[in-house]
Amino acid sequence: MAEQQVLDEETILRMVQAWPRDQQVHLARRILDPGLATLDPQTGRPYVASAELRGIGLGNRPAPSDEEIERWRLEKHGA
Repeated sequence: MAEQQVLDEETILRMVQAWPRDQQVHLARRILDPGLATLDPQTGRPYVASAELRGIGLGNRPAPSDEEIERWRLEKHGA
C-alpha cells in the first residue's frame, strides 16, 4: 500500500485559497457540520456538542454582554 501523504495546515490553506469562493464555503460547511461521520453509533448523537461547534470561531473570550454590544454600537454609529 502506498504511504499516505500528510499535508500541514498551511499547505492545505494555500490550496483551498485557490478555489472559487463557493467551493471554499462548501468545504467550511462540511468541516463545521457534524454529519453522520461524527455521530456515536450507539446513541446517534454527535461526538461534539453543537454548542462546541458554534464556539469554534469565538476564540478564548466570553461572549459580550448586551451592554457591551450597545456600547460598541454607540461608539461606531453614535447616538
